[in-house]
Amino acid sequence: MKNIFLLLFFTSILLTSCGTATGTVKGTLCYPSDYIPAMNVYLKDKETNKTYSLVIKENQQTFKFKKIQEGNYVVFAYTITETITDFNNKSSKASGGYTHAVPCGLTVNCNDHTLINFKVKNGKTTKAIDICDWYGAIVPKE
Repeated sequence: MKNIFLLLFFTSILLTSCGTATGTVKGTLCYPSDYIPAMNVYLKDKETNKTYSLVIKENQQTFKFKKIQEGNYVVFAYTITETITDFNNKSSKASGGYTHAVPCGLTVNCNDHTLINFKVKNGKTTKAIDICDWYGAIVPKE
């Protein structure tokens, strides 16, 4: 009987320690137009390079990633269709991100377009992750 009790005790400890710590990431989408195009939003773990993605419908203003493992992340987006045409008449997808220019106010004086690293913590919701820098955001390739 004592051995069964010890076996159950250690099994419960083992099962509890095997649980994955997860959190949620919520944010807003901005786009320099009168509408928000359909896009793919990406959440990338800085340590493991694991990438989560969401498909966003046209004019959807928010996004939410659930059950994200604890860690340090960046977030960025690409439009689904090609929305930009350059001087050589070449079309491409637009890309944007949650960069240091966003909390700076996206003014002409905001020169840092690198992605902001943020933490996801167990049982917590990381909020105000705003993908609003579409003018020079330095994002990974899709």
